[in-house]
Amino acid sequence: MAVLFTLIILLSAFLLFQIQPILTKEQLSQFGGGASIWSAGLFFFQTCVLLGYLYIHLIRHLRLQWQIALHQVLLIIAVAVTYTHVEQSTLNTLPPIWSVVVSLAVQIGPIFIMLSTTSVLLQKWHCLLNQSPVPYHWYALSNFGSLIALLTFPFIFEVYFALTTLKELWFLALLVLVTLLFALMALLTHKVSRKTSVSPTKPTKTIFNHHLLCITLAALSSLLLSSTTFMINVNIPPMPLTWVIPLAIYLITFIIAFLLPVQSGSFYSNSALVFATLAGILMYFLGSKFSAAAQFSMYTLVLFICTLSCHRALRQIAPNQHSMTSFYICIAFGSVLGSFTSSVFAPVIFNLPLEYPLTLLAIFSLHLYNYTQCSVSKYMKLGYLIILMSVTFSFVLLNNAYTTLNVITKRNFYGMLTVKDLTINDTTERRLIDGTTIHGYELMDGASPNTGYYHGKTGIAKAIKTLQANGPINIGIIGLGAGVLATQGRKHDTITFYELNPAVYHVAKKYFSYLNNSLADIEVKIGDGRQLIAKEISQSAFQQDAIVIDAFTSDVIPTHLLTTEAFELYWQRMRNNGVLIMHISNNHIDLMPVMANLSLRFNKSLLLFDFKSSASSQLGSRWLIMTSNEVFIESMPTSTLVNRYVYINQFTAPWTDEKHSLLPYIKL
Repeated sequence: MAVLFTLIILLSAFLLFQIQPILTKEQLSQFGGGASIWSAGLFFFQTCVLLGYLYIHLIRHLRLQWQIALHQVLLIIAVAVTYTHVEQSTLNTLPPIWSVVVSLAVQIGPIFIMLSTTSVLLQKWHCLLNQSPVPYHWYALSNFGSLIALLTFPFIFEVYFALTTLKELWFLALLVLVTLLFALMALLTHKVSRKTSVSPTKPTKTIFNHHLLCITLAALSSLLLSSTTFMINVNIPPMPLTWVIPLAIYLITFIIAFLLPVQSGSFYSNSALVFATLAGILMYFLGSKFSAAAQFSMYTLVLFICTLSCHRALRQIAPNQHSMTSFYICIAFGSVLGSFTSSVFAPVIFNLPLEYPLTLLAIFSLHLYNYTQCSVSKYMKLGYLIILMSVTFSFVLLNNAYTTLNVITKRNFYGMLTVKDLTINDTTERRLIDGTTIHGYELMDGASPNTGYYHGKTGIAKAIKTLQANGPINIGIIGLGAGVLATQGRKHDTITFYELNPAVYHVAKKYFSYLNNSLADIEVKIGDGRQLIAKEISQSAFQQDAIVIDAFTSDVIPTHLLTTEAFELYWQRMRNNGVLIMHISNNHIDLMPVMANLSLRFNKSLLLFDFKSSASSQLGSRWLIMTSNEVFIESMPTSTLVNRYVYINQFTAPWTDEKHSLLPYIKL
């Protein structure tokens, strides 16, 4: 029976954490690929775990036979309603984060709640049958199963399997798990019938402070996980890898804390926490100056040290079997509280991601408080207190210096925008910055407005000028930025911007002059560019001469805009000789193989404009143009016709909505 217990716990945890990235990735095509999708998904899944633990707590007074019978009925119902879909029209009426939550809840909510109970419920049943201590190492075993799922998804399953195939395989594995669970429950029922009495024991009272400490520790570790994921995804593409690895680190610290002997409060662990706090705050201010690998490594190291401190403290106060369910509920509630704070609360009250450094300071403060309650010398207590005060004071000073040039900072579900006024060589320059990437700027004296990525030497400027040689043009642009491309329009031209983030439009309209001063007819549509284009096709809108894709927020890749299905929409929206123009400048991802495959798939030519510059007013940029318009190609000056076959290998099949991975294209 021990083997069956182990197998069920491992498989259940594996399925729980395999379905998370599958369904969360599926949401990206609906909500624009923002990094906050991952935080919203994490909030939903942690809420399901809390509901599962509450269910265990509520049935604890039932006899074991009744607990088993009830669980069997609920499992059958949950399996029957798995993968139910909700209408997109219903989701469109909700705020983005709640659209994600509702979509996930309808598809997977009931079965996810039931699966989340497996480890704790089996621990409870084991204790009832054998009157033994709580096997907390099973909780570590459950986290190990989750860890395997998380690590295999980005490196194996995402690369080699389509989403539909993964969902089908997951459901088959679910049926296997349910079969094993029913077999185990039958064995347990038989074992119970041979005992004279197996009734739940009365729980012992636990003090409120104990529960509060559990919730606080769990909330801080969860909040640090969510805020770390946000910080990573500001400048690194929000692919499952950047969501999975931090969560894997989080699980590893649970495994270490609940499986290995408790060692908390040592000189080495205290020193590590001091280092992590300082390093995390420095990364908050200076992280964008480092490479993607360096950022990722440092953020995850800080996460590991701080969450391990929290989880070791949790293991130290873990109760006996009588209060076990309360303990797990406190952990789950704290986890939900942390992810809710990061996903919903923090974007409302903070324009900057201040929850990250504040969480680091809170973890250090709590650890310092607990440590100073022990029998340590007053000099050691004073030393740690001085460190805390120094770090806090330094953070305040750095934050003031960091934001002193900000005109406005806006943060919402889709990310963080900052408008800065900088004085360079006696010239005041206003910049729009998304994360750390410049999305357009304007000289405040009104001179040379068309600068940055869009000056006259870039591929986009040359392409538009070539198109305009034949008369007024009608183009669509996915991604607004500061609205700099509006200046490329001439009288009688029509330019339609598709912008996902309403805050971008507000900032471009109020703080920059490009939209207001353009000679062209300008229209800005708020929503996901791909969905808006599909809607225009269904309404038989006038066909466009060109579509520009310039929606890569802070080096983030909205992969749903670069799939075969998306490109089919673009070609339907344009005239037969239409031109697709793409801004592919990126510090971390090489998009050339993706574009080469798509050009072959649609039998189009590729032109590359790779402009390098050291001038502050003319940023280097890389533009690709895809078209079958031979007249346009011959008219384009100083372009490179791409040999697409150079970029083709076994890992570069054309992306589809069902199957695409950024992993093979990461620049090392």
